[in-house]
Amino acid sequence: MVSEISRLEALNREQATEIDRLRAEVKTLRTAPFAKGKAKAAKQRAGESNVTTQNGGIGKKPRGAPKGHPPWTRDVPENVDRIVEVDAPETCPCCGKPTDLARQDHLCFVQEDIVLCPRTVTTEYRHGTAWCAGCQKDVRREDGGILLDAPIGPNAKAAALYLRHELHLPLRKITAMMSTLFGIDFVPASLQGFEKKARENGDEAYKDLVKMMRNTDCVHADETHWREDGNTAYVFYAGGEDVALFHIDHSRSGEAAQVLLGDRLDAVLITDAYAGYNGIEVKGRQSCLAHLVRKASDVEEEIGRMKKPDADSARFCRNIRHLFGLACRMKIPDGQRARNQLELRLLRSLDLLCESPMNHPKAETLRKRFLPDARERNEVFTCIRHGTPPTNNQSERSLRPLVIFRKVCMGTRSPTGSQNIAVFSSLIETARRQEADTIELLKQLFVGNPVDVHHAMFPTQG
Repeated sequence: MVSEISRLEALNREQATEIDRLRAEVKTLRTAPFAKGKAKAAKQRAGESNVTTQNGGIGKKPRGAPKGHPPWTRDVPENVDRIVEVDAPETCPCCGKPTDLARQDHLCFVQEDIVLCPRTVTTEYRHGTAWCAGCQKDVRREDGGILLDAPIGPNAKAAALYLRHELHLPLRKITAMMSTLFGIDFVPASLQGFEKKARENGDEAYKDLVKMMRNTDCVHADETHWREDGNTAYVFYAGGEDVALFHIDHSRSGEAAQVLLGDRLDAVLITDAYAGYNGIEVKGRQSCLAHLVRKASDVEEEIGRMKKPDADSARFCRNIRHLFGLACRMKIPDGQRARNQLELRLLRSLDLLCESPMNHPKAETLRKRFLPDARERNEVFTCIRHGTPPTNNQSERSLRPLVIFRKVCMGTRSPTGSQNIAVFSSLIETARRQEADTIELLKQLFVGNPVDVHHAMFPTQG
C-alpha cells in the first residue's frame, strides 16, 4: 500500500508538472499573435532598449535619432531646368503695411516637382520593303529599339513591368496608373502579353543566373509560402551577394530545392534547419544562428511562464542564446589555422552546455540537436571555418518583397503567372545588386538580344 501511494504521488507530481508546462505553452501560443511587446521585451533582456539616466538609474530610451546625430538633408540638384522670377511684394503679407521697394534683395530656393500626365508620343514607322527571292516575300529592316507591329512601345511596356515586378502592384492598379500618369490606355490582359514577350529573352537570362549562382562560394537559401489559384505553393530563394534567384513550386520537398540548387553545390550553403536541403551535396552547411537564438529565446520564455519553471532548462537556453550570439558578433580571424582553433573552442563550449539532459521537453529537444552524433552540431560554426555569414538574413530580406506581393495580390492564378514572378523577380533583384538600371534592363527584354540583356543586368562587366 505504501509503495502504491508513493507511486501515485510521483505520478501526480509528474502530471502536475506536465499540466504546468502545457498551460505555459498554451499561454504562449495564445499571446504570440498579439504580443507586440515581444521584441521589445527581448531587447530589454539584452539591455538594448534601456539607457542610463543622470542619476544612474535605468530609463526608457528616447525616440528619434541619438543626440548629436546630423540631420538628413536633401541633395541640391545639379541642373536647374527653369528659373521663375517673382517680384517683391508691394505690401507685407504678414501685417499688410506698404513695403520699401528701394531696399530689395533676393531669396532663392530650388524645388523639384514632376510633370503629371506627360504627353504620349505617337510614332508612325514607315518601313521600306524589298522583295526577297529566297523567302518569296517582301522584307523590311529590323532595327534595334523598335518593336515591329506593336501598338505600345518598349518604354511603356518596361514601365508596366517595373510597376508589376518591382513595386508589386495589381494588374488593374497598373493600368489605372499608366492611364492617369502617362495618358496611355491598355487592359490588364495586355500586361500579360508584355510578360510573355519579355520572357523570350528573360528565360535565357534566368538560365544564365542559375549557372552563375551554382558557381559562387557562398549560397543563401530559404523558402516561404505562396498561393497559386488558391492552392498552397512555395517560393524558393537561392543567391549570394551578386545574384538572386527565385523558383515557385507546388512542393516543399528536397526535389523542389534541387530544381534551383542542383544535387551538388561546390559552395557553403546557409539555410535554416529545414531537412529539404539535406539531400544536396555541399562543401559546407551553415545553420542560421539567428533562428537558433530565437528558438532558444522562445523556449526560455515559455519556461518562464510556468508556475514552477525549471531553472536548469532556462539556464541552458540562455547560455545557448549567448553562445550563438557571441559567434554572430565574433570577428573571424584571417588564417585558416586560427579559424579551426576558434571553431574547436566554440564546439567544446557547446559540448559543455549539452552534457546533462534537460527536464523540459523542448529544451531537451533543442539540446539533442547539438549532441556530438547529431548532424546539426557540425553546421553551427561552419561560418568560422569558411568565413561566411553566420545567419541567413540575406534570404529573409530577399523573400520579403514577394511576401508583401503575396499579401497584396493573393498570389498568382496559373503556373505561367508563377513562372513570370520567379523569372522577373530574379532579374530585377540581380540588377539591383549590380546597381544596374532596372528600366533599361526591362526595355532590353523587348528590343535587345540575350547579350544586350546580360550587359544591362551587369553593366560593370565587359
